[in-house]
Amino acid sequence: KARTMSGDAAKKKAKKLNEVKNFFLMVLGVVYGLDVLLRYVLNWGSVDFYTVLGTVWFSVIHGGCFLSILNAIQTAHGDKKNYESWEDLLYVNIAVQILSIYTSWAKYIYLVVPGYLIYTFSGGNRRPPAVANNTQAELTKRQKKKMEKAKRKSSRIKYAR
Repeated sequence: KARTMSGDAAKKKAKKLNEVKNFFLMVLGVVYGLDVLLRYVLNWGSVDFYTVLGTVWFSVIHGGCFLSILNAIQTAHGDKKNYESWEDLLYVNIAVQILSIYTSWAKYIYLVVPGYLIYTFSGGNRRPPAVANNTQAELTKRQKKKMEKAKRKSSRIKYAR
């Protein structure tokens, strides 16, 4: 069976896809504009094969992350943001691209990605669970209404059939 979604959900998803696509196209346009201006126009004398190869590398990573983000939005269920890791990788790549205009040492920032993975999988981010301290002052209107409804529902007389 093919799963279908209501018209509103499809419109929301299309709107979200369009917003994210426009945002990242704008960001990448600015990044590549700066890169071409500062690296290729103003410093043409320092451009060699490896400079062009670096730009191709950035383009491949940007394209892969961008397409993966769009695919994640298209296949998402609900309003869940399920493309955070691709977004993080894209931002790291953008930072490396901008910084590599000024220094060749910027590529070492890529070591952040495996460093973060090692930290995550080694249990470095495990914390004890937070204890919920829900006082009446902290509850929102919606939570209070939900609690009152549950209390009324539990106090009803139940008839067996």
